Amino acid sequence: MNLKTNLKSMNRQRVIVVSNRLPVSLKRGGTLWHSRATAGGLATAMHPILRGSDGIWIGWSGDTSTATDESREAILEEWKTKHRYFAVDLDPETAQGFYEGIANQALWPLFHHFPSLLRFEPEHWLAYVRANEIFRDEILKHVQEDDLVWIHDYHFLLLPQMLRKARPDISIGFFLHVPFPSSSVFRIIPKREELLQGMLGADYLGFHTYRYLQHFRTSILRLLGLTSQMDHVELGKRIVRLDALPIGIAPHQFTDLLTKGAGTRNQLAEIRQRFGYCKILLGVDRLDYTKGIPERLRAYRKFLQDYPEWHGKVVLIQVAVPSRERVPRYSRLRREVDELIGEINGDWSTPNWSPITYLRRNLPQAELAALYASADVALVTPLRDGLNLVAKEYVACKSSGDGVLVLSEFAGAAAEMGEALLVNPYDEESLSSTILRALTLNETEKRQRMMALYKRVHKNNVFAWGDRFIKNLTTAVLTRSEQPHNEPLLLEKAQLVSAFNKAQSRLIMLDYDGTLAPFAPLPQTAVPSQNLINLLERLVEDEHSTVALISGRSRADLERWFAGIPNLWIAAEHGAILWSPISRTWEQPHRDASHEWKKCVFPILEHFVDRTPGSFIEEKEFSLVWHYRMADPEFGDWLANDLVANLDHMLAESPVKAVKGQKTVEVKSLWANKGQVYSRLMLVDAAPEFIMAAGDDVTDEDLFARLPESAWTIHVGRNESRAKYYLSNNDEMVALLAQLLEPDDTTTVENSNLLTSSEHALAAKI
Repeated sequence: MNLKTNLKSMNRQRVIVVSNRLPVSLKRGGTLWHSRATAGGLATAMHPILRGSDGIWIGWSGDTSTATDESREAILEEWKTKHRYFAVDLDPETAQGFYEGIANQALWPLFHHFPSLLRFEPEHWLAYVRANEIFRDEILKHVQEDDLVWIHDYHFLLLPQMLRKARPDISIGFFLHVPFPSSSVFRIIPKREELLQGMLGADYLGFHTYRYLQHFRTSILRLLGLTSQMDHVELGKRIVRLDALPIGIAPHQFTDLLTKGAGTRNQLAEIRQRFGYCKILLGVDRLDYTKGIPERLRAYRKFLQDYPEWHGKVVLIQVAVPSRERVPRYSRLRREVDELIGEINGDWSTPNWSPITYLRRNLPQAELAALYASADVALVTPLRDGLNLVAKEYVACKSSGDGVLVLSEFAGAAAEMGEALLVNPYDEESLSSTILRALTLNETEKRQRMMALYKRVHKNNVFAWGDRFIKNLTTAVLTRSEQPHNEPLLLEKAQLVSAFNKAQSRLIMLDYDGTLAPFAPLPQTAVPSQNLINLLERLVEDEHSTVALISGRSRADLERWFAGIPNLWIAAEHGAILWSPISRTWEQPHRDASHEWKKCVFPILEHFVDRTPGSFIEEKEFSLVWHYRMADPEFGDWLANDLVANLDHMLAESPVKAVKGQKTVEVKSLWANKGQVYSRLMLVDAAPEFIMAAGDDVTDEDLFARLPESAWTIHVGRNESRAKYYLSNNDEMVALLAQLLEPDDTTTVENSNLLTSSEHALAAKI
């Protein structure tokens, strides 16, 4: 069955939506319980998906009561049967630590780049974990084979991985509705690795903008050491897809109110009659410190100071929806906003005019539509916002193109609404002058800007967003195990050891850095351990084994460390020069090698050293290496790709090439490769019964490609490779060599007892 056919069948899959709140909540009135619809645009997107897939919605009931009664149970049962809403109950302690604690006092300020407001309590973290576990258990009660689980927002960063561990077969999508902060901010929070690993349990991760996606990629690189592409990250055999997918609105809900809603049309007429003499500026926000309301008010105050000709001709209608008023930070914000509005109105009001009309309440959509349609300018100026749907709602009400949107560059919506007048909300003077520009923009430019926004908002609506997410999730699930390369299998050591013991002739080829020894910040500090020296000495003692160390290291390093081991073949600089234990000399396969190319390449590498703190150049006999292991990992990788691209173009007609390795870019001769070392060793033993090669770098691929199908090829690390097998790290590789030296299982006990005490001690040490 092809991917297209699979997608068609999967589009009929049931969807399980998981969010902190359901579209309804429980409220107690006296002795009875009541069901109340909750505000939010998510339900608009989810309802068509749930209806089309016969899906269910799992969320918190909004109540922390531990007691049960018939009235409450009857409502919860009605939610299940009528709406297919399944309520999760949280006890007061868990709800407080999960929602008020980690979600709103740690993750919310941090993700919105307010780290100074972060409050992280260990007991809150335990409640956050417990709440995610409770939701996991509820999902597991309902999930069926082939279901799609769609998890929403920062309340459930741990949930994808929890589900993945419980049911590896589950199809999981996760969408983050708030910003993902820069890695320098994200790394502040405790349990940061657990949060990232939790998110990576999903098959598909969605963010509003590519900037947030890039912040996430940088965080997993710096904190988990995971490299990624723009659209995916590979986790062993599983691929997690990444995407930027800004949410939309349901524009028809506003246009229908304006064209068909008598109440909205009456309110619109009343607003125009009341403020007909003024230009209307409009702000609609939740009363939250991220929304930048005080900063907007100060900029408006400066506008009134700097442009007195607008007194009596402009009014700001500010709608502020109360939010989390029991939290001290929010009550302080409310007082600050009240005081600023009082000061501005007190300073400039006249008997016929007040600069600000303030509405501190939640407005119904019909009233909002009338305000949007009447406003000449919308001031959407959050200090930080995941997206901001107010900007899109305002545009949806401007079919005639008669409004101007002033939008913060720190709102996610700025990435897709470039026709707005973008502002820095922290810059009071600039915001003030932008208000003037918005009020005086000529009609042609105003219409061009607004109509471009209007078409985009209507096209990229919330239904298109939901459909695209489900389609991308189904594709991600179908391809999550389809690696774009031949991924090695985990090595079964016992089988290899058995083949080694049975063979009468053996060829063993080993890389050094990253394969037998860990990487070091400076190449000269990666000195081999005595344990490794002992292992190699014992390996070469066997007259049936030919052992070669094939490294990118310089001749000087390898000679200093390993030349004392008899019978060991040593290849330096990827085979550019070879030490033969037979002739006791260094052989150079390509004697006419020229070094003229270094004169051109060295200045380029020096330029990249200047650009990259922590990087340096290593000059070898036949190559030049730019090391950036000590540089910033993201910046270093980005510059390495840039360097390889530049050098590829410059060296296209030369006998050298640039190769990106493990935190290095090496410029070396085309003829110097590890595969040719194998050809040279075959002159010693033309038909070894057992061949093993191990390496960790792209330069080892030349060797893997040259070897026969019967060879044991081992990649150290779980990366893309031609090798058949992998081991996780160099410690496992060294342990494998030690196993090769252990007595064969067929060796008699008597023979094993012939080991000297010193040999026993050495074996124990190994």
